[in-house]
Amino acid sequence: MKEIIKQAPIGMVPALDAEFEARKNKILATKSEWTLGEGGTVYYISSTDGCDDNDGLSEATPFKSCVKINEDGLLKRGDVVLFKRGDRFYTNIKAKPYVTYSAYGDGNKPMICGSQDASRPEDWERWGDNPHVYKYTGFIEKNIPNDEGKFRSIRSDIGNIVFNDGEYYGSRVMKYEDRDVSIHVGNNGLTSNGREFWYRGEIKFADANDLGHNLEFYFDYTTSELFLFSVYGNPGEVFERIDLCKKPNIIHGASGITLDNLCIRYGAAHGLGSGTANDVTVRNCEVGWIGGGLQFVNPNGWPTRFGNAIEIYGYTQNYLTYNCYVHQAFDCGPTIQWQGDLEKEDPQWGLKKHNKNIRFYGNAIERCDSPLEVWISTPTKPTPERFAKLEDIRIYDNLCRYSGYGFGGFTHQKCDYNMFYGAGATEAAYEDAYIENNFMWHIRLFVHFAVPTSTKQGLGFNWRNNVIIKPYASEFSLLGSDYENAKGWHKLYWYTNEELERLIDGGAIGENFFYHSMLTEGDRWNGIGKK
Repeated sequence: MKEIIKQAPIGMVPALDAEFEARKNKILATKSEWTLGEGGTVYYISSTDGCDDNDGLSEATPFKSCVKINEDGLLKRGDVVLFKRGDRFYTNIKAKPYVTYSAYGDGNKPMICGSQDASRPEDWERWGDNPHVYKYTGFIEKNIPNDEGKFRSIRSDIGNIVFNDGEYYGSRVMKYEDRDVSIHVGNNGLTSNGREFWYRGEIKFADANDLGHNLEFYFDYTTSELFLFSVYGNPGEVFERIDLCKKPNIIHGASGITLDNLCIRYGAAHGLGSGTANDVTVRNCEVGWIGGGLQFVNPNGWPTRFGNAIEIYGYTQNYLTYNCYVHQAFDCGPTIQWQGDLEKEDPQWGLKKHNKNIRFYGNAIERCDSPLEVWISTPTKPTPERFAKLEDIRIYDNLCRYSGYGFGGFTHQKCDYNMFYGAGATEAAYEDAYIENNFMWHIRLFVHFAVPTSTKQGLGFNWRNNVIIKPYASEFSLLGSDYENAKGWHKLYWYTNEELERLIDGGAIGENFFYHSMLTEGDRWNGIGKK
């Protein structure tokens, strides 16, 4: 048997951690990069110096908010919108086609927050019989029940609560609709300083009085009431800053947009969320603390949560995400997604899902449930009239660590924990699609959940020259051979020499560098495997 999985040399993992931090810091310090289109206009926005009665045409006369740039009619193709560095904007952006959004001035990237500020003591009041339960006093938009009185489509939701810009975060408590449910409660960020103990178990939750651990919170989507358990008193007195991460998407995308040097944080849905769009570039950005909100409530009452850092859902061509620092996404980092039966697809959405010229590279991604994802899934066999295809796709030179260790990974409803997440059983076709020259370490569970690559069948990505480091007794997961059944379940492949040899010999994956992360005495890492 070949020794495919080698022992990680002493110093290899610390060196990668240091390289990650260096890349992250370089990304955070990047200068603004934008080009004014022909006939374009530059608009300036500052939450500290601006006024919406200004013309927004200079640093001396900036807008204060995004109200005017979100309206139809002001922005046109080739325009540039610049946010003042160091400012914080509580807003959602409705991006306009072929417009660039970037930064001006000095300091940190401008922070675009999809959250609600709840930092004042008067934002909270004691509630109920439990002395540690506080109710939020501010306004949260209400959800509307359907004709049956059920809440299925969730428009308004608080998916997470972030304290002191990420120093701590909430643990969400949820339940089935109209009945109790056994839920898992996990690490809320307090374990590092001893202010709260580690707790992972099951509790029965009936109402807000049953909150019992520090920074657990409960959002009742039927009444839009928010409750928080705070051991040390009024949350507005304990913490300097409290962000209630809410829906919808922080930035709603469009074709031709460029996002450059923005810090996009604190949303319960997606950081950038877009339907079908072409010519989209996201670069030099920080995207973090994304997701955890309710996407919908299933007919059986089970709630489904979601939230990706950067998503195009549908199909796209010329989609680039590079030189970004992505962290703490409930679901995944940069992603392309679509699933459905093309034979039953409404013609208005198109019967050809052709994704072409996709590049995710040079990013530093950590503490996402899945750092990288491509999910194009359909049971429809391809014909010239109907097909789903991925062509000319490159995912390379990314540093990815701590998959499954973010706020989503330690809460209920997220148990996938994949370094890369792809479609399940699917008839989607792949052509010239590669995952290569990436470094992936501190992996909680799976390296790869996706259809296996096969040059004969044209399914899946070609994996080559990636450095993958996992602990012992962990899994390397790929889809099995049940391609025909879109409801089929994947087959598990163990992270062992025997399994990997079989997969490599069978053409399912290419040549990569596999390591166990448990260190032993030996040579220190000298860069072997680094392409």
